[in-house]
Amino acid sequence: MASNSTCPAIIHIRDFVEQVEPDPTRPGKGFSMQLRISLNIPLKDIQSDDVEQDEIPTLLRFFNEGNQSDLYKSNTFIYSSGSFLTTSSDDDDFHVIIHAHTLDRHPGDEDNTDIYFMHCPEAAQPTVTFLGIVLERGGQLNDGPTLLHYRLQTTVYNSSARTYHTFPVTAYFKNGQRWANFPPLNPNSYVFLTGHIFGLTKERRQLAVVTDDIHFLPRPSHPLPATPSSTGKRKRVDRWSQRAGPQTPSKSAPSSRTESLPTHPQLRSPEVVALDEEDEESTQITWPETTDENEHSPPAATPPPERRSRRKRKTSYTIKE
Repeated sequence: MASNSTCPAIIHIRDFVEQVEPDPTRPGKGFSMQLRISLNIPLKDIQSDDVEQDEIPTLLRFFNEGNQSDLYKSNTFIYSSGSFLTTSSDDDDFHVIIHAHTLDRHPGDEDNTDIYFMHCPEAAQPTVTFLGIVLERGGQLNDGPTLLHYRLQTTVYNSSARTYHTFPVTAYFKNGQRWANFPPLNPNSYVFLTGHIFGLTKERRQLAVVTDDIHFLPRPSHPLPATPSSTGKRKRVDRWSQRAGPQTPSKSAPSSRTESLPTHPQLRSPEVVALDEEDEESTQITWPETTDENEHSPPAATPPPERRSRRKRKTSYTIKE
């Protein structure tokens, strides 16, 4: 698997601590600690003749924030989840290495082992989730002592060595009707798998995982872009400057809202204009012209006072007989 196709392999465990020591991969850093655990695998109803169900040596590494090393000591029952990988050497020295994301202890006084052990939870199979590539197939479903299984290869980032690490995992399928119609896995196909550890393979010393759920993933048609190097400083997008200011739109200045509204023509009152003395008996009312609705009108002026003649207006009446 290419290094740019990595995905964290996650594990959830709960077990007893055997030994507490400094993390040997980070010498001189007092807050980097390591817990030695013999991962207990409780016997279940699933078995395969090529799997050995025994305790698995495990190293759990964590950053002891706040210098709380006294909380973890021998016989302490812990709960932890984190990324994991496996290592093995020529002398069959197999280990599971966990870089803890979360780490908690079961409350109580572990020095009083009789009372403390009595109130600890029961043993449980560790749960794992990982992305793998199918390498080869073995065994048969519902036929023979060897369960149907696929050898997978997964690649993760090893934060202790600051490099990529590839290791194998063997996924088993339990006998029964659940997987009877499941299509076979083709070599080099990508799968995302969730399951429980139930032992180690006898021949190649790999984690044996009974499959709980599996998903097919499309194989990338082209290599994914490599992870950017941390040496060069990338230009960071300033997203905070694009946020709205302290003034909300509902509190904007009235002038901005007035300018956006359509302008209506200003109506003016009619003017009464007096004529010459010869036509003093009649008056004329004139109406000002209105501007176009789309043009801005000047502020309305105060209409001039009405002019009236001081002479007594002659009024004639015609009486019809």
